Amino acid sequence: MVLSPNSGVDVLFESNIDDDGGESWINADLVAVVEAEGMLSSIRRLTGHDSSMWVFGWGTNKGQLGTDLSSIHRFSLRNVGIAGLAILRLKPNASQSGFLDIKSNGSTDEDETEAVLGNERYPYQLSVPTIGKRLTLHGSGFGLIAPSVLINNISQGIVANIIHPYRAARRADEQANSLVLTDAKFLPGMEGGAVSWDETGELAGLSMLPIRRTDGEPVDISLVIPVACIVAAISPYITIPRQPLQPDHVAALNSSSFINARQAVVMVQVGQTWASGVVISKSGHILTNAHVFTSFLDNISNRTWPNLRSGISLRVRIDSPQQQLWVDDCELVFVSESCWDVALIKIPETCVLNGFLPYLPLRTPEEISRMKPIVKGTPLFAIGHGIFGPSSGILPLITSGICSKVVTHVDKPVMLLSSAPVHRGNSGGVLVNTDGQFVGLVTGNGKTSTGRTITHLNFAIPLDAITVAVNAYLLDEDRKWLDRLNTPPIRVDDIWSLRGNAPVWDPIEKVPSKL
Repeated sequence: MVLSPNSGVDVLFESNIDDDGGESWINADLVAVVEAEGMLSSIRRLTGHDSSMWVFGWGTNKGQLGTDLSSIHRFSLRNVGIAGLAILRLKPNASQSGFLDIKSNGSTDEDETEAVLGNERYPYQLSVPTIGKRLTLHGSGFGLIAPSVLINNISQGIVANIIHPYRAARRADEQANSLVLTDAKFLPGMEGGAVSWDETGELAGLSMLPIRRTDGEPVDISLVIPVACIVAAISPYITIPRQPLQPDHVAALNSSSFINARQAVVMVQVGQTWASGVVISKSGHILTNAHVFTSFLDNISNRTWPNLRSGISLRVRIDSPQQQLWVDDCELVFVSESCWDVALIKIPETCVLNGFLPYLPLRTPEEISRMKPIVKGTPLFAIGHGIFGPSSGILPLITSGICSKVVTHVDKPVMLLSSAPVHRGNSGGVLVNTDGQFVGLVTGNGKTSTGRTITHLNFAIPLDAITVAVNAYLLDEDRKWLDRLNTPPIRVDDIWSLRGNAPVWDPIEKVPSKL
């Protein structure tokens, strides 16, 4: 593969920018373009059966050149922008030798330049990506506007999900060739940038072009090609010492309680739309949002005894490490009519996967009082089936942020604001703390006046605002307890409706036109 006529590649290192902003770019040759194996298969899983809903890149809904999703069954020029890796060789010359002198102990020989890339002084320690592991994206977002200013900025986040290729083996070294999703913010110009693990500084992979929905719904998730996949692809061209894969034991989020929290989150499908829910009892009760059902209820049903319209189906997907199970025989128990955006579903107790039905019990007020309180700045994680619908078959996404604000009424929390990005499909998912404890039920995002979703401003119902009523129902299944959720204090309703009293100013006297 060669570059088109009258084109070339130049590389800028931050160390080649002088104090006056002068930039010394280094010419490079394109050695090869190779496939990052496993990435196209992972993308097929991610987009499901309808690739027309997705595009790669920035700008138009047609996507960038070389990002044709209809061709991803086989690597080619049509999809090279998705799964292609470019290998470059620097071309040293007299004016650029300063950089190479530093990196290769005084030599500017071209062979020595290549050897630096695979020198044993810089071995690659390959770690298996794990959910919740913290990472940093390095890149030059909007870099060409002012390279000397915008080169090498960073963005931080966590591993939000791992998408294994079809027929991926269970061996760790093959799972390492799986697409990594992160909630770290990605800017134009950061594609191809390095991604590192925060704990060790090891190379984790390279940033890919962003994936977007053609309907304009925001997708604040970035894609990463893992380092094991990169090493395998470039090894015929560059000698890199192969290190054994290191299992990760440092991510605090991989505690058993956090894993259980993720497994307790289910997908809820109503008609052709989907949302999230959380199993809260071993008997199969699922908590989710009332607004998920509002447009599907018949006109005569009492929401304490709700009924879906004829022809509208309700089903729930339970995920386990080994398999997924869709449950069709679901009962819609309750749909709130108030600002407490709560609905309750019940699945048959027989619908478990080999006895597997993880759940997050609602703690009593006494247990909640013994938990570390949620305050402004507390790290929080949102878990739910955001962005990618039923056809993708992937497990819930996990995104990270902080508690932006706790809104109280009579000294009790009635609303949580969080910066953890949530998307379409996250409704009814959970907010958990760093111990994996269920602290809030996600209800939705903020929106601009034009209807654009603000993914980093989301709202959740604090667990202690609803736990008494729901736990009382779980004891005797008397719906009078749930009906209490329909009568919140007026002020709480005002808070959730974002109603307030604007300041009233005294009229200003007319200012004379001349002094």
